Amino acid sequence: MNPADITATAPARWSRDWAEAWARGWIAAWNARDVDAVLARFADNVEFRSPKAAVITGNGTVRGKADLAAYWHAALGQITVLRFTLDAVNWDGASRTLTIRYIAELGPQRLLAAEILDLDYNGLARIGTALYGAPAS
Repeated sequence: MNPADITATAPARWSRDWAEAWARGWIAAWNARDVDAVLARFADNVEFRSPKAAVITGNGTVRGKADLAAYWHAALGQITVLRFTLDAVNWDGASRTLTIRYIAELGPQRLLAAEILDLDYNGLARIGTALYGAPAS
């Protein structure tokens, strides 16, 4: 999905196919290390929580798109290898909650990971939570 298409109005919005395309585009943007393309999927007033943000910024919650961009650029500066492999997409259209489960290769680590994203009515993430778990086999 082209970032410009994220908020396109269509009856298919909020469908499982739409959510899967959103997730695949998010994965592709990260694998390209294209922070701007990732940010295009987030609302300006986003609130993003991550244990990795706590390590890099000193705070586990990042507020606002500008601070999120700064955090992600700083994180990418510390990671030589970044590769996400999509495992599953879970979509709840009633609450507009998208969960992306993936394997995150971050340097020498391979971790099971998930992003839980609450989307606004424009299809942009307004609240995000990144979860990193056990080593992936």
